[in-house]
Amino acid sequence: MRRLAAYYFLFYLALSVYMPYMSLYFRDKGFSNTIVGLILSLWALVSVIAQPIMGMLNDRSSNPRIILLVSAIAAPVIGTLFYYFDNLYAIITLSVFFSWFQSSMGPLSDSIAVEIGKRDGFSFGSIRLWGALSYAIGAFITGFLYEKYGYDYIFFYYLAINLVLTFILFMLPKTEPAQKKTTIFEQMSEVVGNRPFILFVGVSMLTFMSVAINFSFLPIYFKELGFDKSLLGSAFAVAAIIEVPMFWISAKLSRRIGRFRVLFIAAAIYSVKYLFLFTFADVYLTLAMQLLDGIAFAFAAGTAVEVVESYSSDRTKATMQTIFAAVTWGLGGIVGNAAGGLIVDHWGVQALYLILGILCAAASGMYIFLQKRSPSRLPMSG
Repeated sequence: MRRLAAYYFLFYLALSVYMPYMSLYFRDKGFSNTIVGLILSLWALVSVIAQPIMGMLNDRSSNPRIILLVSAIAAPVIGTLFYYFDNLYAIITLSVFFSWFQSSMGPLSDSIAVEIGKRDGFSFGSIRLWGALSYAIGAFITGFLYEKYGYDYIFFYYLAINLVLTFILFMLPKTEPAQKKTTIFEQMSEVVGNRPFILFVGVSMLTFMSVAINFSFLPIYFKELGFDKSLLGSAFAVAAIIEVPMFWISAKLSRRIGRFRVLFIAAAIYSVKYLFLFTFADVYLTLAMQLLDGIAFAFAAGTAVEVVESYSSDRTKATMQTIFAAVTWGLGGIVGNAAGGLIVDHWGVQALYLILGILCAAASGMYIFLQKRSPSRLPMSG
């Protein structure tokens, strides 16, 4: 458990040094909001393809950690090359390779963590909260750092942290490969034939697509409304720090009221937050609303991983986690970031948040519908 906690601490610390700032990073290279949205959509498009492939390879591998290890090394090395190129075609080429490896790390890590937690008797949330803590620390510090020194060396910081992460990866507890070898066709047939899982992915796409859009365009929200950009890191830190206790509460709450009710609450909280950002244009209210963002994310992310695990079999553990991530974050990001850039350019950033509020309100009601169609007791993962 301590090794997994250290791994998640470093993993999300590495994400905190670049993910909140990608829209500003590419804006500083001279690209418009629309082009920035399309670049980030390309990252999502690649992840839709990469994550299921990497997940299926992982489930078929005799060493379930090897794909994660390769990704942990390749992603930051490729990321540093963004520093040397400003040409759009070069950025697109690098984006394909960077996103292929980076996007696979999260769901592969979650698959390993959930399996170890199920075996050793602890919840995924008790591990994931360490990632929330490190993300809060990293986002808070980098917000002031980048405002003073600029965004040029973002991926070099990412590389430095990933070097330590790779060392910790070798120390993680071992996980067993699938006992029964199957073909890729059999793996996909099992996934496609699992109707409750497919419905869950479809509904969750609305929620997580909204989260991805907010993540990409909150920096633009700050810029367009004239907020102090040095507070941007604080905004992400506020959300991340509240996630720390909320991941623990989420695990307790899902046992008491059920996982789908927790997801219903998460989507409803997101809707309230987005509608507030649409209605009011105040930096301190925005910072306060980030508390709601952190609560909702902890409820949604921690619970969704365990729901996906409950739908999977031994031969589709990583496959289902990566497909879930590919559709919700990946496909949702493609549609969301591309549309988000166009909406911001034509109607303004506040109109974007009105649409996000409506999407999350719809998802909230659909989770209750899914609960009625799901078995009364889903297997617990910890």
